[in-house]
Order: sequence, then structure tokens, then C-alpha cells
Amino acid sequence: MHTRSTLRRWLSPTLFAVIGVCFLLPFATVSCDGATTTFTGIQLVTRTVPQGGAVEEGSDCSADLSTCVENNGSNTATLAFVVALIGLALGLFGIARGPGWCALVGLVAMLALPLEAGFADVWFHAGYVLALILFAVTGVLHLVLALRRWRRRRKAKARARADGTAGAGSGPAAPAETLAHVTRLSRPASWDLGGADITQLHEPHPPPS
Repeated sequence: MHTRSTLRRWLSPTLFAVIGVCFLLPFATVSCDGATTTFTGIQLVTRTVPQGGAVEEGSDCSADLSTCVENNGSNTATLAFVVALIGLALGLFGIARGPGWCALVGLVAMLALPLEAGFADVWFHAGYVLALILFAVTGVLHLVLALRRWRRRRKAKARARADGTAGAGSGPAAPAETLAHVTRLSRPASWDLGGADITQLHEPHPPPS
């Protein structure tokens, strides 16, 4: 039992930590008009994507390919990376509520990244794929934990209502028991005196016939 609780305690922060490591791996390769660049997740976050060559795509991109990639995807990648760090911190401090939302936001951000490179061809690598999968796994994990907490609260409320109903049902019986006790105390007592009832000592004897 202790092993299972320890596993649950550290599983979430471990997943978020691995997601952070995924940003150090190759994230994607972007190609447009003969220009190509490959970068890691952390390079996208810090806007240090390697130069790939000039691109002329009008309003979509008219600069070096690296600049276009950074302008389109850095903010979204930064959001995913930051929520992974927040989820890691919340898990390390044992805070149950919050990491699930971090996983959800991170998953949405990762899914949005491909949509922000519509001007170019994109091939995603291990870093992106693993981070996406781990965000989804972490989200499912916290959904299951949230459902368990909800069920425990529901059972606790039902138990409290049952206890309250039982207490209310046994309440009126107490005055009746007290009244019966007082009645017994107020009745004339029969004292045993030498084997005879003392109340019989005061009864008149019948006259002799």
C-alpha cells in the first residue's frame, strides 16, 4: 500500500520532468522555398532557432526561415514548456489540484504548434512526439485521480447525511427514557423488613370472629 501511494505521489512530477527533457531533443524540421532548419524545443522557446535561409512568402514570412519559425511558434512552445514546469512544481509540493489543468493546457499548445507553420512543410521529431504523448498521458492520469477524489467526496457526503438522519431518529427517544426513569423514582418504594412488605404493616387487621 505504501509503495502504491509513493508511486502515485511521484508519477505526475516525473511525467512533467520528462516532458521538460523532451524540449532538449530535436523538435521539428521546417522547410520552405529551399530553406531548411532543424531545431529543438528549447531553441524554439528561447528564439535561437538555427538559420535556414531566406524565405519570400509575403505576409506569412519574408525573412530568414528561423525568424519566421520563431515568430509563429515560440509563444506557443513557451506556453507548453512553462505549464510543464508549473505542473512539475505542483507535483513536487504534493498539490493535487492544478497539474491536470497544466497537462490540458500543454496538450492544447502542442496540438496548436503544427497549425502555426502553415506557410512551410514541417516534419516533427522525437522531442515533439514524446512531449505530446506525455502531456496526453499526464492529462488522463489526473482525470482519473480527479474522478477518484470526486467519488470519495460523494461517499463522505452520503455517509454524513446517513449519520445525521440516524442521529435525528434517535433524538426523541431520550426524553421518553428520562420520563420513565423519573416515574420509577417517584413511585412508592416497597421496603423489605424482615421478609414483610412495610406497606402491609399499616394495613388494619380483620377483627377476630
